[in-house]
Amino acid sequence: MSVCKCIEESQSWRIGDQVEAIKWADDAKEWYCARVVEVSNDSHDETLVFVHYEGWPPEEADWISPTLLRTPQKAEGLQYGPTGAESTRSWDDYVDFYNSKSGEMARQNTGIVQDRRMGLHCCPCHSRETIHPERPDRISSILQTFHTNRILRYFKRIHAREITTQELLRVHTFSHVRNYYPLDEETMVKKEKRPLKITSIAALLNPEPPKNPRIQQLSSTNKVLRGVGGDTIITADQDHINRQYRRFSTAAAFADASQSNPQPTAPPTLVCKMTCGELGISVDTTFHPLYTSLAAKVAAGALLSLVEPIVQGQLRNGFALIRPPGHHAEDDLAMGFCFYNNVAVAVASTLEKHSSKIKKAVVIDCHGNGTQKIFYDNPNVLYISVHRWDHGKFYPFSGAPDECGEYEGIGKNVNIAFSESSRRPKPMGDTEFVAAFYHFVLPIVKQFGPDMIFVSAGFDAAEGHPENLGGYNVTPRGYALLTKMVKDLAEDLCEGRLVLTLEGGYELQPLANSCAASVAQLFLPDTIPEQQIMCFQDTLDSTKPNRDAIDSFQDVLKHQKKHWHFPEEMFESGFTFSLPDDWRATDSISTRPRRDKKKSTKILATEGY
Repeated sequence: MSVCKCIEESQSWRIGDQVEAIKWADDAKEWYCARVVEVSNDSHDETLVFVHYEGWPPEEADWISPTLLRTPQKAEGLQYGPTGAESTRSWDDYVDFYNSKSGEMARQNTGIVQDRRMGLHCCPCHSRETIHPERPDRISSILQTFHTNRILRYFKRIHAREITTQELLRVHTFSHVRNYYPLDEETMVKKEKRPLKITSIAALLNPEPPKNPRIQQLSSTNKVLRGVGGDTIITADQDHINRQYRRFSTAAAFADASQSNPQPTAPPTLVCKMTCGELGISVDTTFHPLYTSLAAKVAAGALLSLVEPIVQGQLRNGFALIRPPGHHAEDDLAMGFCFYNNVAVAVASTLEKHSSKIKKAVVIDCHGNGTQKIFYDNPNVLYISVHRWDHGKFYPFSGAPDECGEYEGIGKNVNIAFSESSRRPKPMGDTEFVAAFYHFVLPIVKQFGPDMIFVSAGFDAAEGHPENLGGYNVTPRGYALLTKMVKDLAEDLCEGRLVLTLEGGYELQPLANSCAASVAQLFLPDTIPEQQIMCFQDTLDSTKPNRDAIDSFQDVLKHQKKHWHFPEEMFESGFTFSLPDDWRATDSISTRPRRDKKKSTKILATEGY
C-alpha cells in the first residue's frame, strides 16, 4: 500500500484518502475536497501526490506537494467542484483495486502522463467566436471518455517535467529553441555559436555537411506557407504586434501561478493575423504569450518522463496525453499547431542516453513532416507514415512515396501515402489502413528489428473530421485494430517497449472515442474484455481495400522494393492487397461502434475513479 508521509503535519496519506488540497480557481488559491490517486517521487526524489478534486472534471487533477494537503476539517464545511461530492463507495472500489494483485500488475504494464499546465496553451481569443482545432478541449474530452469508460484506474500515473534546452538541441536549431524557450544570459553566452545537431552518423562525421537538395526540398521553409486549413499568410502590421505585447506584459502580473514568474514571450514568427484577429504562427498555429512556451516544454518533457520507465523495464508501454502536438515541427520551424517535435526529441534522447539498450527505434506516424525531415539521413531510426497525400495537395504537402531517406538513412523513410483518383473517389477507412499495416508496416518493422517503437498517435483520419482536417472514415474499432497490431509487434520484437503520444485529431467525440479504443489495447489481456481486441477474426466489414488504396499501395511498393523484402505474390498483376478472409465479420453489425442513444455520455456526479 502506497503511503505519503507529510513531515510538516506528521500525517500519512493513503491511496483513496479524502483530503483537502490547494487548488487554483479563478486565479485564487482555495482548499477543495480531493482524493489521493497516486503517490510518487519526482526526479529530485521529492514526494508528490496526484490528487483528483471531487466534483471537478478529470483534467483538473494535479500533482502537488504534500505541504498543500491537510486533513479535512469539518464535513459540513468541505468545498467541492461544480458537480459536488463523489460516491464513497466508488472510491472504496478504487482503493480495493489499487491494492489488489490485478491493480499492481496493471500499474507495471501501462503508464499515462498528463499535466494540467498543458491546458493553459490556447489562443488568447479562447475560441469565443472562432473555434481553433487544436485547443484545450481535446485533452478534456479524452480524459472525460477515459473516465466514462472506467479505464483511468488501469494506468500508472507518471509525473511530467519540463524539457531542458540541451534535450531540445538534439534535434532543433539553437535559434528555434531560443524563439520559444526564453534563455538566461549565461546560456546565451555559452551558445553564441550554433550547436552541432547530431541526428545521424553523417552529421557526426561531417559537422558542416553540404546542403542536401532533397532535404531542402522537403523543408516547409522553402514553400509558400499554408495553414492546416489551406489559408496563406496574412501578415499583421507592427502596431498590431506591439499592442499584443503591451497587452500581455500587463496581464503577466495577474497570470495563473502555474508559472512562478510568467513573462510574455514574443517569438519573431508571431506575425500572422489569424481569422479570429489574434496573432498566430505559420498561418494558423495559435500562441499564447504567457503559457504556450511553458506548455510546449512540459509536453516534450512529459513524453521523456514516460519513456524513461519503459526503457528501464518498470513499464511495458504507455500513453502520453500531451499537447501541443509535435510531429509537424521541423528542426527550425514551428507549424501545424506544433512547436517542438516531441517524438523526435524523445527518440534522439533515448538513443543517446540508453545507447547500450536502445540502438534502433521505429517511429510510426500519420504525416509528420518534421519527424521525417529530422531523421531523413539517420540509419538508426525507421520512420513510417501512413497518411493522406493526394499527390502532394494535402497538408503538409510532403510525404511522397519516393521520399525514402538519404545517405546512411536511405530506405529508412517509408511513406504509405494515400491519394484519391478523379473517378468517384471513396474515402479511406478501416480496411485501407489495416491493409497498409498488414502489408507494409509490419513486415518492414520486422526486417528492421527495433529496440523500441514510438507511435505518433494522430487521429485526424477518424470519421467525422472535415475534409481539410482529415476527411477519412477510420472508426474507433479501426484504431483499436491498428494499435493491437503494433502492440503485438512490440511484444514480439522489443520486449513490449511501446509508447503512444497524442498528435492530431480535432473533432472531439471521434478523437476521444478513437483514443480510448486505442489505449485500451495497451492493457494486459482481459483487463476490459468488452473494449479489447483479442483476435483479428470477424473484425472488419470488408477485407478488400478500395481501388484508390490499391493504386496507392502499388506506388509505395514500386519505391520500397529497393529497400525491403516483400512476398513475390505482391508483385503479381492484379494483386489486391486484401486481408485474410476470416478477418471479415459474418455479421457486419459486430464491427460497428456501439452507439446507445439512451445512454448518457456524461459521468454520473457521484462516481469517482
